[in-house]
Amino acid sequence: MLQRLLMLVLVLGLAACSGLPRNAVAPKLSVADVRLGQFDLFEQRFDVGLKVENPNDFGLTIEALEFELDVNGRPFARGVSHEATRLAAAATTVVRVDAVTQSNDLIRQFKTLPGMLKDGVPYRIRGRVKTDRSPLWLPFDHAGIYGGKEGHPAGRAI
Repeated sequence: MLQRLLMLVLVLGLAACSGLPRNAVAPKLSVADVRLGQFDLFEQRFDVGLKVENPNDFGLTIEALEFELDVNGRPFARGVSHEATRLAAAATTVVRVDAVTQSNDLIRQFKTLPGMLKDGVPYRIRGRVKTDRSPLWLPFDHAGIYGGKEGHPAGRAI
């Protein structure tokens, strides 16, 4: 019985190590743009452009991703994508994802946004991404400022 348990632990350990290469870095995600989609009484849909960067020296495919977007420190929208996107080594692309928000979250945002539009809107996006190089979902978390004056380019990190 002990031999079977040790064998199971060894097999699971090897499987966990067979994903990303040893020096691999998870893809980096940030907000490129947000566009209003469908607008209903209780729920709003947005078309969110996510900038996805592959910092590795090998290509990979984003198989799925899910995220939560906070704006000005408050929940704003959630999104999920199951569309495969191929990223070459050291490449960047924008992935379009549908995101949903509830009316009460949107109303809270409208109350605070007018004063900060000229300086840029702080955001935080966090979630997880699934690649063809790992059996595990890889977490991501990025904070930045979207828009604002010329000195604040969209999506710069803070």
